[in-house]
Amino acid sequence: MDINIWMYIAVFAAQVIGGAIALAVFSSIHMNNRTKGFVSLAIIILGMIYSVFQGFTLSQTMGIGMTFIYLFLFAVTYFIQRRKKESGIIS
Repeated sequence: MDINIWMYIAVFAAQVIGGAIALAVFSSIHMNNRTKGFVSLAIIILGMIYSVFQGFTLSQTMGIGMTFIYLFLFAVTYFIQRRKKESGIIS
């Protein structure tokens, strides 16, 4: 395999792991304090936007892949938060 393929796989794996950890931290903070949760979410979003722009400077494929990864992670986090709110874990 070409070395570029391994680079893409490594970067995408790092984005999935880092994004999942960041959104898990947001969920934890949001459960305790909504205001601090939204502040942490804003910081996370700014970091992710920066990361996507850096991905687009490397290649269009990298930027598009990172965008889809982050959209997927945001959707998963949203549905988890909604389920917690419906069950009464989050007020």
